[in-house]
Amino acid sequence: MNRTGKAAFLAIALAATQVHAEDEVAIELETPAEQFETIRSWEGRWQVAETPALEIVFETTARGTAMIERWETKSGLHSITIYHMDGDALVATHYCPQGNQPRLETRSSANGDIRFAFRDVTDLDKGESHTHDLWFSSAADGTIRRSEIYRGEDGLQEPSHYTLRRAPPAE
Repeated sequence: MNRTGKAAFLAIALAATQVHAEDEVAIELETPAEQFETIRSWEGRWQVAETPALEIVFETTARGTAMIERWETKSGLHSITIYHMDGDALVATHYCPQGNQPRLETRSSANGDIRFAFRDVTDLDKGESHTHDLWFSSAADGTIRRSEIYRGEDGLQEPSHYTLRRAPPAE
């Protein structure tokens, strides 16, 4: 193809891309502050569909500047994750039963998902795995899908998913 042919091809491709882009629905981005407000709206007790012996409790602390996510089983507290703003970033610090504390952060997410990516980890011992990715998706029926990926010595592991449904009010 000669230079004129290439230029014509690129012009047609660009025009087709612009027409297609105009037909697409705009993707709404949420800021980290808006994402934090979404997490604050989850305050309360949630049942985990895949593991009935596990409940997750979201509660506000520090005059509303932090949210605690507590994993509870009949035998007691399992782990906690604390969400808070750090400048323009929303940060999650997970206090794992293994004894390490990975920190993850998000900047903005599309389509209502809240996605955290690995920032760093403290107190990681040889052979331990740690949370590497964490994300939440809200469904129209009011449930939340909580997904995470751990990283171990062999690299990233398969994602795990939990469906959270608000627990009925205590009697």
